[in-house]
Amino acid sequence: MAHWSENCKRLEVSATRVDSITQLEVLATNEKPFVALLHLPPHRSDTDAANSQNAFEKIASYCQILNDESTVCILTSAPDAARILPFLEKILTFQLWIAVKRQIDNSTQLKSTLPERHCALLVLTRYTGSLRHTKTRIQYTYCPACGKTTKDYGGKKHVYHEYGTLMADVWRDIECSSGNDISALTERLQDLFGLEPYINLQVLDMTACSEMLSECNSLVVSETRLPFEWAEDSIPLGSKLINADCLTAFKEIPNNSVDFCFADPPYNLQKRYDHWDDALETRAYFAWCDQWLSEMARVLKPGCTLVVLNIPLWAVRHYKHLATILQFQQWIVWEALGFPVRMIMPAHYAILCFSKGNPRTLSAQTVDKHPFTEKEALTSLEELYCVRGSCLAQRRRLSKNDRSEVSDLWHDIHRLKHNSRRVDHPCQLPPTLMRRLYAIFSETDEMVLDCFNGSGTSSLVAQQMGRRFTGIELSPEYHNLAEKRHQQLSRGEDPFAKNEEIPKAKNSQ
Repeated sequence: MAHWSENCKRLEVSATRVDSITQLEVLATNEKPFVALLHLPPHRSDTDAANSQNAFEKIASYCQILNDESTVCILTSAPDAARILPFLEKILTFQLWIAVKRQIDNSTQLKSTLPERHCALLVLTRYTGSLRHTKTRIQYTYCPACGKTTKDYGGKKHVYHEYGTLMADVWRDIECSSGNDISALTERLQDLFGLEPYINLQVLDMTACSEMLSECNSLVVSETRLPFEWAEDSIPLGSKLINADCLTAFKEIPNNSVDFCFADPPYNLQKRYDHWDDALETRAYFAWCDQWLSEMARVLKPGCTLVVLNIPLWAVRHYKHLATILQFQQWIVWEALGFPVRMIMPAHYAILCFSKGNPRTLSAQTVDKHPFTEKEALTSLEELYCVRGSCLAQRRRLSKNDRSEVSDLWHDIHRLKHNSRRVDHPCQLPPTLMRRLYAIFSETDEMVLDCFNGSGTSSLVAQQMGRRFTGIELSPEYHNLAEKRHQQLSRGEDPFAKNEEIPKAKNSQ
């Protein structure tokens, strides 16, 4: 076990097999508070989840009976988690969406998706307020090549805790097996919630629950009504940067003309942007989101992919809307710790992928056919290897194979934190993120679109990789900055190279 919980009293475990959803009525009790772990069947698709409304309502009813101090954890697939959360939020307080590593099951692998390497652990409470749990640390890991800690602490490891770092909401140090073995996860929850008033962890094994396994066969998914025509546009678009509101700019983009759509929108979390009120009332914010999501779906070509980057809770709302007009393709977890806040640090960012109709074969499935410069983007750094420059150089000299197949759990792409790598924008994406997305979901000379292009990371990477691009940005300041960086690239300069100027915009954590 690779964790240590301070002052915890490990919870006792009681395990019950639930073969029918009706058993939940008998198991529910409000006599005393406890922690419940509901283990749903693995590998459930979006179709399964969409047809499980009755089961989700029964689970919500079970939760409603529990003591007001209880905590509920749901272990399931990402589609299930996205579909069940709206039912649970009516009676529970959402606390966390934790991505837990799991074994890859090759029998479920499709050519249109990356290998599934994670499952979802929803954590909700009957009480309001912050989640009550022990301070839990994850033990340091060490690079097998240089022997130093996997994370580079910049020579300051001596000021950190002797055991390890506080845990985040991406758990890669434990693993759930494809054979439903969740013992490592159970032990972690025993310690994480090993404090008063809890004594018991009730594990409800629902992996063989008849309703969860059969509902997808007994119900029919309603036909999606698309608000746009599917006839493919034959006029290829040229690359351009557009300084305008995205909803206005979309009016000039034809149907079915874009091969890959990407959005990293304002998160409505009161961050300071140049031209955006990032604190809209929630309903107005999501109504606005639905508009540009629908426009992205309209301009997307059949078989191609639309990607939205957001925090998990907001991604669930995007999921709800996109599922009515597109086909769910994949939930990718990007482990991207911004700033250590809270005792469970937020590192899980959702990369939500939907396709227009059946998705085409991913480029990641044909890595050998790609240009040499894209092959590294289509592989992942092996876990435990560090990213220190000296160690990377040594591994290259020794021809050490430190790469592996890319999955839907991305741990090897890091945020831009040092000022020498930043420009005057508070939320720059790392170019390595866009390189991987383009390499997986697009081909050379195809059109990619970013409707919140900011300082131009998306469009710059597109130009570097030989893609045509449309970059839409509302702010004249950021639009002009992106244009200047494209001019740099056209002169043969690297727009992502280190610079001497200190950015005026504070790096948003």
